[in-house]
Amino acid sequence: MKKINSWNRKFQVWQYSVSHSTLLLRSVNAERGNSRVDVLFPAVSLMHLKPSFGALEIHEADDDDLLKFLPESGDKHHGKLYLLNHGEAYVCAAQCVWNEDDGDHHSPSRFGPLRGTP
Repeated sequence: MKKINSWNRKFQVWQYSVSHSTLLLRSVNAERGNSRVDVLFPAVSLMHLKPSFGALEIHEADDDDLLKFLPESGDKHHGKLYLLNHGEAYVCAAQCVWNEDDGDHHSPSRFGPLRGTP
């Protein structure tokens, strides 16, 4: 298992776009200023999520993790398996990218316009 990144702050499932199978998790931390973190998963083929997370740690699964979490998947899911909080949730997607900036709930995302999200 390879650690991608972690944040000790609340994240919410902000948006899922069916047309591009894109998942956006967002953290807006009003208590520490206007810092915002967007985590984007493009080309999602499978996900198992909670609506929000008190903190977020993302790992890229290795072959053993893949067998543990998706034992009967075979080649049905394309992309990499990303474990959130050590398997509390997971996303199978092409990649995982993130951006931290000084935006708020209404500022445009660095990842471009996502329908319904500024």
